[in-house]
Amino acid sequence: MSKERKNTDILVFPFSEIFGNKVPLIDIFVECPSIGSMVKMKGLIDTGSRYTLLDKEKALYCFNDLDSRYHDLAVINGALTKRYLIKIKLGSSELDVPVSLFSLQSLSLPVVPEIILGREDFLEKFIVTLYKSHFITIYLD
Repeated sequence: MSKERKNTDILVFPFSEIFGNKVPLIDIFVECPSIGSMVKMKGLIDTGSRYTLLDKEKALYCFNDLDSRYHDLAVINGALTKRYLIKIKLGSSELDVPVSLFSLQSLSLPVVPEIILGREDFLEKFIVTLYKSHFITIYLD
């Protein structure tokens, strides 16, 4: 009796070098109903972040009616914050991911990502390996 084998994708991303710092940035696609397609965004893999944060300006550009996508409330940085359900595509995987909106432009970072990819509801869906500061592998199962 043969066992059916599921196809698994492995994505490899080099760390981005920004002002001499190695940063785990990856390209992902986020749905953008206002233009009728997915848009490519720079996502920062942040294993220290519990939740996924989408830049508020990008969200307001892509979504005309965010209230219809309301998912739940979460405490982020001590404040009760709404989360909205959006589609994110990484490789061949498309996920519904709850995101909170945050003005990422206000962060003091050498490069400002458009989305911060947190552990719950995003990173927990994959096997992510950070190899030193050289590359990231993501196993899509």
